[in-house]
Amino acid sequence: MRILALDTSTEALSVALSVEGVCQVRDEAGGARASLRLLPLCAELLREAGLGFSELDLIGMGAGPGAFTGLRTAAAAAQGLAYALDLPVARIDTLMAQAETAFPLLHADGKVQIEPGSLILAANDARMGELYWELFRADATGWTPLHPPAVHPPERALLAWAELLADPAAAFGPHTPLLACGNAWGEHARALSASCAHLSADNPRLHALHRAVLHATHCTPSAAAVARLSGQHHAAGLTVAAAQAQPIYVRDKVALTTAEREIARA
Repeated sequence: MRILALDTSTEALSVALSVEGVCQVRDEAGGARASLRLLPLCAELLREAGLGFSELDLIGMGAGPGAFTGLRTAAAAAQGLAYALDLPVARIDTLMAQAETAFPLLHADGKVQIEPGSLILAANDARMGELYWELFRADATGWTPLHPPAVHPPERALLAWAELLADPAAAFGPHTPLLACGNAWGEHARALSASCAHLSADNPRLHALHRAVLHATHCTPSAAAVARLSGQHHAAGLTVAAAQAQPIYVRDKVALTTAEREIARA
């Protein structure tokens, strides 16, 4: 299968071409440049592989959550290519792609890379003093979301994580491996550390969470991860037509008012 995958959900631009499981990737600075560089970068990858757009089988897109403009850029490109080439689209949760970027489930030899049952907390900076986050369990066959993607200030996010980890129904044992990844940890380190210290006395699992955060894998979602997950979506019959290739939004408000920015600065 020939998959063209793209992600512009963060400040990075990532494009990948996967041909029968062999992946070539291009990563650049994104942001305002993403809309200018995305399609030329796709064309460059295809040209180097000796392929044309018409020879693709699937478009994979990082659908969100993430930066509003970046998500619209990826969706517009994915929809345009899918319409023009009559191809399906795999809408990939960018936080799942984040987990797959930091902790790929499989080595090249097919062996599981991390212990099945491990918990992965993926969090990316959402600006406006907030972060996007999602909790996953790593299984031998893929990622199982344990909480839908959400956006919260650090203190509220930590409360949500504490509730999840303390829930008896979740059956998280004291020795369940807990790992963290994303690009939110440096931006929100002070607020998370202060809240974690305050709450850890009432929830011993927060000690493990604090350690995971301190040793988090800092990265942005890779299009290579989007490509791998897109192939799995296709095999499971989870792809969509071009018209349904819409971003995943978890926030209604995309900017602070002038008054709110003044309060934040104060």
